[in-house]
Amino acid sequence: MLIRFRASNFRSLKEEQELSLVASSLKDSPEAITEIEGLDLGLVRVAAIYGANASGKSNVIKALAYMSSAVQNSHRQWAPEGPIPREPFLLDPQSKLDPSSFEVDLLLDGARFHYGFTLNDREILKEWLDAYPIGKRQMWFKRERRVFTFGKKLVGDNAAIERLTRPNSLFLSAAAQNNHGGLLPLYRWFVERFGYVPRERGPAIFNTALMCRDEGFKSWVSQALRSADMGIVDLLVREEDLTVPPPPPGLSKKEKRLAEEFVTTMRRFAEKAKQQLNDGSSLPKKKLTVSLIHQDSNRLAVPFGLENESDGTVAFYGLLGPLVHVVGSGGTLCVDELDASLHPLLALGVLHYFHNPELNPRGAQIIFTTHDTNILDKASLRRDEIWFTEKDAEGGTHLYPLTDFKPRKNENLERGYLQGRYGAVPFISSPAFLASPQEEEAQH
Repeated sequence: MLIRFRASNFRSLKEEQELSLVASSLKDSPEAITEIEGLDLGLVRVAAIYGANASGKSNVIKALAYMSSAVQNSHRQWAPEGPIPREPFLLDPQSKLDPSSFEVDLLLDGARFHYGFTLNDREILKEWLDAYPIGKRQMWFKRERRVFTFGKKLVGDNAAIERLTRPNSLFLSAAAQNNHGGLLPLYRWFVERFGYVPRERGPAIFNTALMCRDEGFKSWVSQALRSADMGIVDLLVREEDLTVPPPPPGLSKKEKRLAEEFVTTMRRFAEKAKQQLNDGSSLPKKKLTVSLIHQDSNRLAVPFGLENESDGTVAFYGLLGPLVHVVGSGGTLCVDELDASLHPLLALGVLHYFHNPELNPRGAQIIFTTHDTNILDKASLRRDEIWFTEKDAEGGTHLYPLTDFKPRKNENLERGYLQGRYGAVPFISSPAFLASPQEEEAQH
């Protein structure tokens, strides 16, 4: 489970910002907390982030997604001699030169781990991992540029992997690619127990389709779609062979030869790309086609392709794959604009799923951004599950919790937020902000 996350100098996060999922001493909805035995620690399973447009709320979860991507890909995909792909704060010239930093506190198998790194455009400046298996800090490794120090508790071929770690790749990434048993659980959290659903739902829709090849998962998705009252009674996933079509008739021998050479060249490019990824996967040989089954007036099945469904239906379908994956693994799901195209009651249903310990026995967590103020009072959110983002005069994002304002237990949070009591709302300088410049001049 995620305990807290910090990031600095990433997109609009100029100064370090922290998102904490540690439960406060508030008595709200105790069933919504996962109590961690032996650590005297409770963790919330939901975190909602509100803020005006362009306030940086999406950048909070994008920063965590970037950290996950760096752990997965820095050793195997980042160009050995190339720059490190990063997005520093752009509104201050010095920030473009300053390093970016990311760190997490995680709970893995009952033990707390603190992992993080600092990087610039050229190299990893710092990287560290501390473990707290019995409550006391154990330094497992730390890195200052090319100088590595390993603790006695990190058993493995550390020296050999150190030699394989490039200046612009993470040691954790290199260690996982070389099957370092002691570090694989941490690596797997970023790969298998963290999920990110961007505002553009395309990747999530594709992943859900892949998961629907499993009959058990397909049945779960079908049941969820039926329960959502969308007129859907079943789900069909077809796999079709991806074959290269034969050359059209009437080509000369020279044209046929050129066509064959083109196909051969493209196959070589694809194979080379696969080898560079070095992820052990094979090139796709199947095309997945998803149909959602409706019924006509005679109760006969009528398949609809996703292109014929509403945006809300497709968005909900795409969300189901990542959702069931993190609930099954006890992981953490980040969703940008949970309410995008979803009916408010569906969004509330998703949050109820995470809040309910019987439906969510492994303590999976969801962190999401939203503009839906209905959630503030209708989702039974704890006051320590609500966060806000606001930009300062220099364009930097500040992330802060609702608990800073010490709201009363039964306070109308939706009304208070819309009235600007907690900040994080747009300040519209003129009621005529949609007027043309000429009309506004005339009013003055």
